[in-house]
Amino acid sequence: MNTRLATNQIRLSEWTRIIKDRCQSGIKVDEYCERHQLSRHAYYYWLRKVKEAALIHNSFVELPALPEKTVPATTSENLFTYQMTIAIGNTILGVSESTPMELLSKVLEVVRNA
Repeated sequence: MNTRLATNQIRLSEWTRIIKDRCQSGIKVDEYCERHQLSRHAYYYWLRKVKEAALIHNSFVELPALPEKTVPATTSENLFTYQMTIAIGNTILGVSESTPMELLSKVLEVVRNA
């Protein structure tokens, strides 16, 4: 392993820990950065790098389970049966076998860049 790659892996590991710590603390990014004397710019730069690394190295990302009541049930008004639902904040995305891959790809790209 070359030095540059090793250094990047160490930084990535450290920033992964920092980002997890900030998420678990429940405080806003600006406040967390101020308390820990971190640059807001650096935080978001490494957040992007950590996300990119997670997408490259993992084909699955662990998501917290949602309470059952937040996932829409199939009713006569909702004729779609979802094989998977993706919840982001108050938005729920239902995905079925008939969902066009091109549409799903574009939606996930927009979500990732939001």
